[in-house]
Amino acid sequence: MNSQTAVKDRLKPIKCRKLAGGNFTDAEINVVIEKEFLIHVNGQHLVTASITPGMEKEFTVGYLFGQGFIDNINEIDSINLERNAAKVELKTHGKVPERLDNTGYRIVSGGGKTVYFDKAALLEISSGLKTGKSNIFRAMNTLFETSAIYGDTEGVHAAGLFTSEATAVCITEDIGRHNTLDKLIGYALINRVDCRDVFLVSTGRMASEMVTKICRAGIPIAATKTAVTDAGLDIGDKCDLTIAGFVRDAGNKINTDMEVRTVKEAGMKIYTHPERITDD
Repeated sequence: MNSQTAVKDRLKPIKCRKLAGGNFTDAEINVVIEKEFLIHVNGQHLVTASITPGMEKEFTVGYLFGQGFIDNINEIDSINLERNAAKVELKTHGKVPERLDNTGYRIVSGGGKTVYFDKAALLEISSGLKTGKSNIFRAMNTLFETSAIYGDTEGVHAAGLFTSEATAVCITEDIGRHNTLDKLIGYALINRVDCRDVFLVSTGRMASEMVTKICRAGIPIAATKTAVTDAGLDIGDKCDLTIAGFVRDAGNKINTDMEVRTVKEAGMKIYTHPERITDD
């Protein structure tokens, strides 16, 4: 599947006072490590991102693609990774300043300042992929079972790419839902995975900037355990993306403000292009 950094290298143990059974006790828990990661392109500082350690190369490639600085992996001449930075050389040296001039800036839901790809340039997704609802549930369950940091801390998002038969291609975890997507798409580009032949499951909500990246990659189905937004649905509908929200299999644990609730009956809501998800 993926080549994530060892779990222990992405967690930091800390001491705290834990309330359990009505009493405070001393405890040691894990928190997620957050590091600043710089991307330099053709000698120019492009962005500083906050990420969870692991899959830095994949993140770099996925970020450059998702933001429109490259259209495919062949445009990258080299990537040199340092501890907290990636130095990228593109074959077309003029593209970075040219595309920076033709993009805008805004504050996205994750709280960061980022360039964004022009949605008008998005094409309709061309894919014959179909899968059964049981495979969507199976993939989401695999995501929860495989995502060790998510299960331990609930301090990260998780996402995965799966074949139509729910075989995992790559699973990622990161403090940012955008970062998980960048790492997945970067993995696909580096390993020549045809995104038209896989579907996505995620723990993050599908807002417009997430859906834009998914459509740009050509992934035909995106399923999340949580919500979607109207702008996300609008983009997905125009690009022929199938979006499913609130995907929760029977037995899933859902955290609320006051308790952990177990889902008694499987369910999902398919908002756009439902023909790709069959009844089995």
